[in-house]
Amino acid sequence: MDDPKSDQKMDDLIDLMKNSNSLNDYTATEKHPHFDNYKNVGKIANNQKERRGEHLERQRNRRNDSYNRHRSLFDEISGEKKEDEIEYVMEVDEKRNPFKKKTIPIYKKYKDRLMLSEWLIDIPNELQGSWTMVVSPKGKRCLVVAEERNMARVGITTVYTKHGYKSGQFESGIPGGGELNPREKTILDCIIQKNTFYILDVIYANSKSFSETEAVQRFEEIDIILKNINKKETYTKHFIKALRCPCNNEEMTKIMTKPLEFDISGLLFYNNYGWYTSGYTPLVGWLEPWMLPEVINIPIHRRYNFQKKNDLPLKEYVDDFNDKHNHHLVHGKSWEEKEVPEDNKKEEDEKMD
Repeated sequence: MDDPKSDQKMDDLIDLMKNSNSLNDYTATEKHPHFDNYKNVGKIANNQKERRGEHLERQRNRRNDSYNRHRSLFDEISGEKKEDEIEYVMEVDEKRNPFKKKTIPIYKKYKDRLMLSEWLIDIPNELQGSWTMVVSPKGKRCLVVAEERNMARVGITTVYTKHGYKSGQFESGIPGGGELNPREKTILDCIIQKNTFYILDVIYANSKSFSETEAVQRFEEIDIILKNINKKETYTKHFIKALRCPCNNEEMTKIMTKPLEFDISGLLFYNNYGWYTSGYTPLVGWLEPWMLPEVINIPIHRRYNFQKKNDLPLKEYVDDFNDKHNHHLVHGKSWEEKEVPEDNKKEEDEKMD
């Protein structure tokens, strides 16, 4: 049954986004983003703002679409993979033998399922109060699936890259991933850094799909998962939640003005009312650490000033990054018609963020 309070919050947020004036009415922090120094960026920002409102409105009108998109991901599946769930690509191993190709399986069930962010070009008026900042460690983005293996009453944890390649398998303390509740199933969106998995988001847990659940509730579920995790000493992989805070000046400043114990790739900004959907979404924004003072007037520790990869101005920096990484959404325009070779996808998956 739908929660009328939640629907009212959603209506209020949609109205606010429709009636606000993008950069000119910026109230979340004191300083406007410097994207407005560049031609056409105002149109880009308005486009992003409008798409946010459209995404939120579709959530209310089409509640079942997200489940249908992810249905195969949440079905009860055994450890035995059916032939039609796997596709194979030929790849050259440059390190071992550049003249020999090998067959690499791609697990279609887990291919392109991760939710991806867009550059935070338009700063939402409701940033403070309706958004959450999540610190993204430097590492590899992955989908973690913990489930029973071959009906053997033994749980196993499998790691898939965002393009569906299997990159690891082990026992863990996550429900379904080891000795603890092997018949449970858990699907997590993570960043892996060495032997540590930083949980960004949850997609399935406790016999429930979270694809049609607001971000704030998904974050609460992560806390529940970690509270009940089996911390067996023999487990070599460890799961912790990614550092997060409400988007207000005090909390963001507290995090960003001190050096953390791990390297940061960037900051994710989640709309608190957004669902988990595959692919790029305007309801999750992205900024690199050095951008925060310029874009949202949040001070940072001096170590983050050295993370900028070149001397380009902010707008040109973003354009250069998009070109090099073949982002599917650039300035609100889809690049989906530009096919990316499988070899390039595999290479991208193996890179650190």
